[in-house]
Amino acid sequence: MKNIKNKTFGVLLGGLLLPALLSSPVQADELHVAASYSTDHLNGLRVGYRWTDGPKILPESWFALVGSPRVHWELGLNTWVNSRHSDDRLNALTFSPVLQWTLTQSNRPLFLEAGIGVSLLDDQQISDRDLSISFQFEDRIGLSWQYDPISEARLSFSYAHYSQADLARPNDGLDFWVLTWHVPI
Repeated sequence: MKNIKNKTFGVLLGGLLLPALLSSPVQADELHVAASYSTDHLNGLRVGYRWTDGPKILPESWFALVGSPRVHWELGLNTWVNSRHSDDRLNALTFSPVLQWTLTQSNRPLFLEAGIGVSLLDDQQISDRDLSISFQFEDRIGLSWQYDPISEARLSFSYAHYSQADLARPNDGLDFWVLTWHVPI
């Protein structure tokens, strides 16, 4: 029964996201690979795809109120493993807008990035963490450094939190420190 709910939710989420993504031209921006660590003995890997020219869902004037960040859209696939029991694994498909503010003006700039998106998990438990439902929010904040001015490749270090905002109980959530390598394409 749980598997049927997960698949149904995935189809519904895809049905909502796909039209939004196709409603405006999409320009590929970058691919990224990340490693994550949790103090709950969870280690993870992530691959993702980020683009800039995606759907405009809010007026530009709203972004001017918060410093006119650049808006990116990101799709990612995470896998987390309990380092004490390698067969204890959790996978997540995520979709999130990411706001990016330039902190330093140079040929190797530093950026502040933040985003709140959605994720779909293939299970509701990992280790001793009970997440209750497959739908989770993905919140993140971090610093990103463009270390190569020619390729515009970046490294970022961020904090990510997954939780379902008490839509169901319990809501243990997951917290990760994430190191990401971004490569423009």
